[in-house]
Amino acid sequence: MNNIRQFRVSTTVGAFAITICASTAAAQTVIVRNAPPSAKVEVQVNTGAVASAAADTDGNAGVAVDFGSRADEIDVGFFVDVCTEAVRIQLMSPGVQPAPAAAGCTRNEVWGVFVMRRVTTFVVDLDGTAASIHVTQGPPPAAWVGRGQSETTRRFFQTTPPLGLVLFGAAGIPTFSHTIDSACGNATTCSRETFTGAGAAGATYWIKSFLGAQITFAKPAPASAFGSGDTFRFDSTLDSRLITIAATAGVPVGAMRLYGLGGGNYHRATFVTTETINDATVVVNNVTQTIAGGTETFEHRTEGWNWMIGGGLEGWITKSIGFYVEAQSARLKASDVGAAEGGIDDHLLLIVAGARVRVF
Repeated sequence: MNNIRQFRVSTTVGAFAITICASTAAAQTVIVRNAPPSAKVEVQVNTGAVASAAADTDGNAGVAVDFGSRADEIDVGFFVDVCTEAVRIQLMSPGVQPAPAAAGCTRNEVWGVFVMRRVTTFVVDLDGTAASIHVTQGPPPAAWVGRGQSETTRRFFQTTPPLGLVLFGAAGIPTFSHTIDSACGNATTCSRETFTGAGAAGATYWIKSFLGAQITFAKPAPASAFGSGDTFRFDSTLDSRLITIAATAGVPVGAMRLYGLGGGNYHRATFVTTETINDATVVVNNVTQTIAGGTETFEHRTEGWNWMIGGGLEGWITKSIGFYVEAQSARLKASDVGAAEGGIDDHLLLIVAGARVRVF
């Protein structure tokens, strides 16, 4: 192709990009977005001199490449090597292959042939180790460099949900559907303490911006019920913990990602009821006798696998720090451990909010 242009609404790379484009009428300008912060950005055209610049703390850089004595325009292909602390961009004429990527670097050979003139501006947008190219003849469109947008809007669209390993921690509220309610039975008086807290921690690995996997460990605070009748009183406590393993499917929107979860859960729970029967008196042959009461404790322990579903929304303040809210619904159903009777058959709804940190 002699003229391939790829257009996409991108975001700010800072005012420096506008300055570069305005002051290099006889040079190519290559703007890089979302590089590793402070990384060295190198640009080379065929076997020409290597031009370089350092990315800022947001991972943005602008590099002016001297057009030299070349013709007024040439066709080039793009090879982008993303390394831990560097980004190397090579613009090669059709049929020319660059040297292999250095060890530890990921190479992106961008599909297509681009027209490069003396006033061409390329914007290289990185997403982890992936790269996409946008090209215009002259200064970049206002939308590409954030002009005419508020700082809040530019920041929102500049930060994209990351790929790779993300760790998270959160606090929230658990709700059991009926185990605590059933503990009250037909007691005359019964109170429930089900509005408790919960902690959760885990990890998500995003293979693509829309596909990943997640593991979560959750520990709800014990839920309880206590009540009494005419001749007895009792208290019951449900103590549980949960591990969920799920596939994740997401839809990125700017700095946000809406996602769903589906998979399985493994639970361990202990349900303990302590019942005290009051002393009773009876009259036999006009003689009052006392029948002693007593206290008994019943314990049920369960563990097992079942299904879970859920979803959430995450937002990223920077490329490494974000926040999220999430809801998981897990089926808890299992027989007592080591017993033929008893067990649990319930649903746990867990709603949490917390922070996410991208590790790599």
